[in-house]
Amino acid sequence: MKSGELWNLRTGQMVAAQLVIADSFWLRFRGLLGKSSLKHGEGLWLKGCQQVHMIGMKFPLSIWYLDNHGRVCSIIDNLKPWQIAPRLDRANSIIEFPEGWGELTNTRIGDEVQWR
Repeated sequence: MKSGELWNLRTGQMVAAQLVIADSFWLRFRGLLGKSSLKHGEGLWLKGCQQVHMIGMKFPLSIWYLDNHGRVCSIIDNLKPWQIAPRLDRANSIIEFPEGWGELTNTRIGDEVQWR
């Protein structure tokens, strides 16, 4: 799997030191199942995704929906285990971070992020 950093272009801040890209059906299907947590600075970028579920998850997540320009469309900062996130048609990918990551990194709707 590919891994890199994610930067918020508005703040100039690195929001993820280790962002893993899940860009195939099987990588997206597996997602974070089986993990017990995400460390600060870790995330999973689900490419080609407009909705996620937390069925079988053991910990809450921050979910960032991105459009095809890398702009944040929506943030759910506390998606709990066994919940299902809403489907967002204008999104073309979702990034999963530790709970509260949007607030902690001061990321807002409309911010553009860039993977390096």
